[in-house]
Amino acid sequence: MDTLDDLPLQSGPRTLRRGLLVLRTLQETTEPGLTVTGISRATGLQRPTIYRLLATLLEAGFVHEIPDTRRFTARMKGSQTLASSPLPQDKRIETAYPAMVRLAETTGDAVFLVVRDGHESITLWREIGPYPVQILATFAGKRQPLGVGSGGMALLASLPDETVEEIINHNSDKLEQYGGMTPREMWQLVRNTRTRGYAVVGNHAVRGALGVACALNNAQGEPVVSISVTAITERMPAIRQRELAQLIRQELDGIADAL
Repeated sequence: MDTLDDLPLQSGPRTLRRGLLVLRTLQETTEPGLTVTGISRATGLQRPTIYRLLATLLEAGFVHEIPDTRRFTARMKGSQTLASSPLPQDKRIETAYPAMVRLAETTGDAVFLVVRDGHESITLWREIGPYPVQILATFAGKRQPLGVGSGGMALLASLPDETVEEIINHNSDKLEQYGGMTPREMWQLVRNTRTRGYAVVGNHAVRGALGVACALNNAQGEPVVSISVTAITERMPAIRQRELAQLIRQELDGIADAL
């Protein structure tokens, strides 16, 4: 295993080089993940430095902590976690995971599984595609006002008008933080989503990003989950938005009975 000093000077600033060293160490290990102590032994870096680097790598989705083990693994082949790592014990994630992997590989972009929790959306899982420029708009466990992202908008638009009104009013003081969103604009997005049949949200949660999402409803018409695909705006002309929505809908239909 290379150490920090083995990396060429032109590889970038010192912090970046250290982060890349940690990432490569996790990618190349034959063990089922490494502890912070193991990373320190392999890289020669101090534990406080590793903790800081891991925090950034975790947030960006390049590294995943294996539950209940204190071990970390590197994302491989576009996945949020190694194939050998256990998925969280959530039926929704377990059911949607194969569909999300297929979507990430097919589209090349980041794919998100989103659910509603009251007035908020929660990202349950994220898969990262192979395209070199990724928009990691959110990450597993992140909450935000329902509707500011495409996944949340797909869920919001599936709700009755009175519920939508209550949610938008409740979140009204938070919306401006998301690209200057207003309640009036949120309502317009809801109407657009219902007319179109899928959500398209751009430049609100993350500048330069655009997401396409569809929701899966239960027999009572209530939204259960949504899946979104997010990419840089330049990759999202209207024709591709429609194609992505069709792919997402096909995958959701395939897991509807299981959910």
